[in-house]
Amino acid sequence: MNIQFSWKAALAPMHLVIAIGIFIVDQVTKLMVVKMIPLFDQIDLFPGFSFTHTKNKGAAFGMFHDSSWVFRLFFFGAVSVICLYLLLYWLGTTEKREKWQRVGLSLILGGALGNLLDRVIFGEVTDFLLAYYQQYRWPAFNIADTAISVGVTILILHFLPLRRKKPA
Repeated sequence: MNIQFSWKAALAPMHLVIAIGIFIVDQVTKLMVVKMIPLFDQIDLFPGFSFTHTKNKGAAFGMFHDSSWVFRLFFFGAVSVICLYLLLYWLGTTEKREKWQRVGLSLILGGALGNLLDRVIFGEVTDFLLAYYQQYRWPAFNIADTAISVGVTILILHFLPLRRKKPA
């Protein structure tokens, strides 16, 4: 199998539109939350879903939240650089006909860039979407987290060995 990397494929217009679009929506919504909702306040939209204003110094579900800022800087910096490199490489080696795979990777790329910028500038990520049921709460998240989750779901579904009907 001969896999060749191509910057043209990695930075195709479709990838850029999706990744930059997610990045912009993520940053604008975080800015709106910071300006309009005081830290730790919550605005109920409907039962089970609220806007809130929280900060997360850690990773998913608050992992590494209590670690030193030096550890977080180097850990998240290294992980982010490695992930961004791998995402661009994967985009640059994916065939054009694999549209869903490319969409999933582009969503992950846009989300990763959105959260990376927050970590570099502020040392933490602004989260503001809160889903809950009675006393059970899902950790707050943001648009970047949502894009990453949707992108990963698309990739998982893309690679599942689904049975396809053979033409009669």
